[in-house]
Amino acid sequence: MATEIPKEPQAGILAQAQHYWHILLKWKWTGGGFLVLAVAAATAYSLLLPPVYTATGSVWIEEDSNILPFEDVQSFGAGSNLQSHIRLLQSRSLASDIIEKMKLYESPDFAGKPNPNRPQDPADPLFREQLIQDFLENLSVSPADRTRLVDVSFSNRNPQLAANILNALFDGYIDMIVRKRYAASAQASEFLTSQIQELRTKIEGKEKELNKYGSEKDILPLTAAEAPTVARIEDINRKLTEATLARVNKLNAYNQLKNAPLGEIPNAPEGSLIQRLREQYVNLSRDYRSRLESVRPEFPAMQRLKSELDAATEALQNETQNLIRNAYGDYQAALSSEQSLQRLLDGQKNEAYKANSDSVIYNSLRAELDQQKALLEALSKRQSETDVSSGLKGIEALNVWIVDKADYPMRPAFPNKRRNVLMALLLGLAGGIGLALGLEFLDNTVKTSKDVSHSIGVPTLGTVPAFESKSKGPIAEIRKIVGMLRGKGAREEAKARRHRKDRSIQLTTPSWANGDAAGSTIGTSQIELIAAREPQSIQAESYRSIRTTLLVSSPPGRIKTILLTSPLAQEGKSSTISNMAITLAEANKRVVIVDADLRKPKQAKIFGARNGDGPGLSRYLSSDTEASEVVKAAGLTNLRLITSGPLPANPIELLTSERMDSLVGYLKRNFDFILLDTPPLLAVSDALAMGPMADAIILVARGGHTPIPALKQAKQKLDAHKLKCLGVILNGVDLVEQDGYYAKQYYHYSKSG
Repeated sequence: MATEIPKEPQAGILAQAQHYWHILLKWKWTGGGFLVLAVAAATAYSLLLPPVYTATGSVWIEEDSNILPFEDVQSFGAGSNLQSHIRLLQSRSLASDIIEKMKLYESPDFAGKPNPNRPQDPADPLFREQLIQDFLENLSVSPADRTRLVDVSFSNRNPQLAANILNALFDGYIDMIVRKRYAASAQASEFLTSQIQELRTKIEGKEKELNKYGSEKDILPLTAAEAPTVARIEDINRKLTEATLARVNKLNAYNQLKNAPLGEIPNAPEGSLIQRLREQYVNLSRDYRSRLESVRPEFPAMQRLKSELDAATEALQNETQNLIRNAYGDYQAALSSEQSLQRLLDGQKNEAYKANSDSVIYNSLRAELDQQKALLEALSKRQSETDVSSGLKGIEALNVWIVDKADYPMRPAFPNKRRNVLMALLLGLAGGIGLALGLEFLDNTVKTSKDVSHSIGVPTLGTVPAFESKSKGPIAEIRKIVGMLRGKGAREEAKARRHRKDRSIQLTTPSWANGDAAGSTIGTSQIELIAAREPQSIQAESYRSIRTTLLVSSPPGRIKTILLTSPLAQEGKSSTISNMAITLAEANKRVVIVDADLRKPKQAKIFGARNGDGPGLSRYLSSDTEASEVVKAAGLTNLRLITSGPLPANPIELLTSERMDSLVGYLKRNFDFILLDTPPLLAVSDALAMGPMADAIILVARGGHTPIPALKQAKQKLDAHKLKCLGVILNGVDLVEQDGYYAKQYYHYSKSG
């Protein structure tokens, strides 16, 4: 037996999707407007901005490639620190050299048009600093993933200038590497030259001394006893030569450290403390100089940054001094070792002299001379190597070469019109959806019957759909948004509704209205009296549905007096009463409308009457007028009307008087339904005072305009006075929100039918 797939989760997801789709349809003009605005702004932004061209090139940085069969004096290879080369390409000194070499301060495309208020003087430090900052901001250097390639680009409004600047940057970069790499070799060569000259002078003196001694003495071969002494002297001479060479190298290293600029330590290991301190010092220096252009030095933030820079400088100086002291200590140790061997050699020579052996003395002098010649040969070889290394200044840096030089860019890199419009389309779409959902979240009004049941827990007796034109157009959405922001949604909509002119209804004006039995046209709005004017409309059908609910919800004759009120003004209460009365009259029920709103009555206006014509409710309550005299025809069969009459000064006292009880009793005996039109519940307490006279109380709310808190507060007032609310009539409901697609289809069907 096949297992059935549960449909409930799928139905829930589909309902949720339809809910969000209805929200988007509700706020379609707002979301669409945001989308159009975003795309238009991106298009205008892309068209108005001047195009910027980006010239690109690439550099290959290898491990140290040494064509010489010896070690260089200083290693500055890419393999040891690729980031060092990237920082070098972005260095301020290189940027300054390129600006000076190409005279970019004279180029309007780079330095901008001359400003009379700010002279463009290359000697001005502020102007030059600004040029360097602009240069570095338009320069981009990034290593390619898992390769030795470094991609370099430069942006400018002039494509030719961008390419020329990038190529000049490559040339200056190579030249700076060469200068940096071989400066130490030249210094070492000069030092070795002086050492070799001094050693040659010593060798010449030793040769003369040896020749003179050999000519004066008749040198005999060494005996077996004398040979060990000469061997010891030769061994000490050899060690002395090695110590002297080590001392020379240590002294050379010490001089290089002592004469190096701050942070430029030769042969500094990658990741060492001195390298980290130097990077911190460079970053803080750049940050301080850039902020100094817009912030005064005495500001607290600048003082803190200056303190950090001073601390970094002091730490770098201290670490540099530590390295110099260590190098000097190494040199002193080498010197001490050399001097110790020299003393040992002198001691052995003194022993030979004491032995009074001419052969020992002669061979000792010869061994010393041979060792000094060996030292001279080693220093001369080292000098030759250094001279060859220094001579490479004229060729390119062997471990760095330019793979791609910059060509003139054909298309602007910025702004990217296609990308900007596409991003604006995506952001506008996401923003429009987010705006629609956000507005729906902020809209705390009653929109559907579910909102009524969830908020106050009473049933919805019926819903009256809004006219289709009400929910269309951007102006309506803008008004609604403004109303939501101001908290005046219902009032704004009512004001707009009052200004809309619509079709009229042909009713027979009663004789008390103008004394003429002829029919006349009573002006009205769309919803008022629609049950008689357009009986086939979906609104008229909704009122008939409410009538059916009232008739079947209780036994006949149990509910006769119905009090209708609303939480706030302009909720459609008077229109609802008039249409309900028409539908009840059409069902052969004797109906009377009592306009008990003695503050802002509307029923007389709806039915084309005037409050001043004939006695009304207020005159009946304040005089001896008979009840039958205030009941007037309303122009429809089975329908009668009691207008409010002149507005009294004490409406609540009149409405709670015995005369009012007497009137209600009279009406119950003569009519099937009595509809009491009362003022808004939260505005005045008239409806609460008249509540005990009614068999049922119905609240009227307007979809999308009545705030849920107001509806809750109205229900709480009824509960506080122990008045039972029969239910809520919700008018002005959006069909899509309430019943979805099918109700909207029925609406169109009813219009066409």
